[in-house]
Amino acid sequence: MAYFLAAYCAYYLIISLSIAWGYITDDAYISWFYARQLAHGHGLHWQNTEPPVEGYSNFLWVILAALIIKLQWPLAFMVKWISIFSLGAGLIFLYRLSRLFLSPLLAMLPVFVFSHYQGVVWWTASGLESAFFCALSLLFIWQGAAALGYKVEYTPETKPVKVSTGAWVTTNIVLLLLGLTRFEGIVWAIPLLFFIVCQVRKHGLHGFPQGRKTLYMWGMLSLCFFILPYAVYFIWRVHYFGHWIPNSYRCKALVSGQIGIVDLDFLRVAIALIVASVPAFFFSKDCRYLLLWLPSLLYGLMLWEADPLLAYQLRLFLGPLALLSLLAVLGVYQFLHHFSSARWDLKLMTSFVIIILTFAFIPGNNLNTLRAHVAEYQGRNQNRMMIANILNTQATPGASILLDDCGIIPFNARPDLRFIDSQCLNNEALAQVIYSNDVTTYVDYLQKQVKPEWVVMNKFSFTEHLNFLMDALAQKNFLKAYQLVATLRSRAAPDDPLASVDHYLVYKRKESIHDANKK
Repeated sequence: MAYFLAAYCAYYLIISLSIAWGYITDDAYISWFYARQLAHGHGLHWQNTEPPVEGYSNFLWVILAALIIKLQWPLAFMVKWISIFSLGAGLIFLYRLSRLFLSPLLAMLPVFVFSHYQGVVWWTASGLESAFFCALSLLFIWQGAAALGYKVEYTPETKPVKVSTGAWVTTNIVLLLLGLTRFEGIVWAIPLLFFIVCQVRKHGLHGFPQGRKTLYMWGMLSLCFFILPYAVYFIWRVHYFGHWIPNSYRCKALVSGQIGIVDLDFLRVAIALIVASVPAFFFSKDCRYLLLWLPSLLYGLMLWEADPLLAYQLRLFLGPLALLSLLAVLGVYQFLHHFSSARWDLKLMTSFVIIILTFAFIPGNNLNTLRAHVAEYQGRNQNRMMIANILNTQATPGASILLDDCGIIPFNARPDLRFIDSQCLNNEALAQVIYSNDVTTYVDYLQKQVKPEWVVMNKFSFTEHLNFLMDALAQKNFLKAYQLVATLRSRAAPDDPLASVDHYLVYKRKESIHDANKK
């Protein structure tokens, strides 16, 4: 049956990914824009004439994209295949982690649950680092448990075998890659630290050859393979950009008026897994469970006030969701074991319950709906390309454009055009005033000094998403000085609140139109 589940997951993912292949999120082009700038020798700058701004949140992913561009390989094709490879590796890591607890059949169940979730395919095809980061997080947790001596199908009744220094080195290297890939990556060290403390309190130093001497050696290995390399990167980052926290996080991670929205989205998907995992806490006191539930808690705290667009389809929760899938299987198995009858096949009963739970409560890929979502997003991208064409053909040299969707449009626009990001990811000045709750000063600056030649807006009916600048501009009647020159409508996909982008509005400053007519 384990082979059957593996074959089903592979078939399900291959079919779903083939349908989603044409999807690339607009945000991916932000990372690719910085990668192209770097590959062409301009550094990590949004605008060549302005100080650098950290508008991306995935440094290592930008470096990989820059390398692909430098080698003149097809960017989207290569990035997608890196993500697909990462997804496959991540599922293998999840299985290997599950084998530390469970038999081969039961260890396939977390893979089945996680791969069923619709966000897995969506973000693997997106062009972003989501699958890559998820794979690293699962490898980190697996190797962290293996480093402390846990092997296949360890049971709480037996003590773990001697620690593995090789696995500890791998754990530190992977933690470094997590920290380089996304700013919050080093947060994954917290569950591991809690796990180590729990292990030492429970078993003492008996599993460590030569006791404290081994701990000191591990500390030196951590210094060499994680602490010093990450410190070099962090010091360079702060020196280069001038901020401890990336611009993208200051814009999206702490947004007033968004309390708990992202966490509720996660709970809607994961609540069944959380309930199923409860028996694991009653029937076992295994320290490894800290590795499985603490990441969800940490991400819930970090994203408590985040913009819901930041974690659409649980983009930032994929690793924690995979670990919860394993915890849910453990909970169901221990619950059934506690009330088991000699007539039951415990593994088959657990498999049956988990499969029913997955199909009943975990949103999966309806292929027709997925196809419609991809077609709808491709329509949006076509509108973005049309806007880029309008700007390329009609904007004056060096024109400034206030833009509500900084991805595909700047990536395909003329290099002389100056884009002002109204969502603040690539706009350090706006991020500062939003962070200090003083947007009106920036509005006055735009009205009196910048006076952008073009304004491009996209209309959201997704009410939980906020654009502070555009709201403030509307209150100041900013668009009175502009004339609407183009409206580009996009067809909404069914049952998708984020597919509710009704249309793009392209405005040109009236003075510019008057000057062009005189010429």
